Amino acid sequence: MDEHSQRIEQILNEIRSKTRFLLTSHINPDGDGLGSELALYELLELHQKEVRIINASPLPMLYRFMDPADRIFKQYTPECDAFIELAEVIIVLDISEIHRLGAVGKRIEKTKAVRICIDHHSSNHFPADILLIDEKAVATGELIEEIIRKGGYEITPRIAEALYIAVMTDTGCFRFSNTNAKAHYLGAEFLEKGADHFKMYNQLYENNSWEKTYLFASVLSTLRPAAERKIAVMHITLDMLEKSGALYEDIEGFVEFARNVRGVKMSLLFVEQPNNRVKVSFRSSGTIAVDELASEFGGGGHRNASAAVVQNSSLENAITTVITSAKKYLR
Repeated sequence: MDEHSQRIEQILNEIRSKTRFLLTSHINPDGDGLGSELALYELLELHQKEVRIINASPLPMLYRFMDPADRIFKQYTPECDAFIELAEVIIVLDISEIHRLGAVGKRIEKTKAVRICIDHHSSNHFPADILLIDEKAVATGELIEEIIRKGGYEITPRIAEALYIAVMTDTGCFRFSNTNAKAHYLGAEFLEKGADHFKMYNQLYENNSWEKTYLFASVLSTLRPAAERKIAVMHITLDMLEKSGALYEDIEGFVEFARNVRGVKMSLLFVEQPNNRVKVSFRSSGTIAVDELASEFGGGGHRNASAAVVQNSSLENAITTVITSAKKYLR
């Protein structure tokens, strides 16, 4: 049995032998983190486990359809401490650094629970007792599917829907460079098990608010080329967010638009934040490793999709500094 299989068996042993589980993911969770959480939640509940999903951030509006009764996904409050302290197993999903758990990370550091991290990022430094990492996986949801399958458990329609969201969103609806035969195989499997593609696509990609649309129009007005049109740059100011009435989570997906401009090898989206911080989203094509670029600014992610936060910087200085570094990565 190879190391990967051994770690899956260790996770299955914890699932079979323990009773009280905490599931969590990174700040501002995305479809992969949330879908992976919900799939495991459904599995554990079906097998009479006591399980909670507690994240540092609230469930984004885009994903509210996953929990319409507001029953499953909970935002961390001090009242959550009692459950966290008594959890036997804490499963951390789709995250490589404990600080990205926010307030939840600070609480779980003090517990005696078995900590399991399941992730598909290329660089993972999470302090886990069991670390299941596969950077070749199309999404963390792929690893959850593998755990369920190897454990001999059933993929119910609800689990299939959650895992379909994980795979569909992390592949950009099967458009990004991580889309491979396995991604399509998994998509087909989840559809066969009961996921509704039209429902999921409509909720995630055809359901924009007017506020998000107004913000996107403003962001497009900032689009400009750099490095002989090989880099596309956009930015969002705090004032733009306020005037549009959009939520911070509405920014998701904006950076992808600029990457689709002919000739662009890398797109950068700069988002002004309070206290002289600027979040930067990086996207690239082919072999351009924006995860290495993001790491220069304390961030990381995937080869073609990463993010970082530039500290103690104005928006203008962050744009200038990052573009200067970005030019070195062009091929």
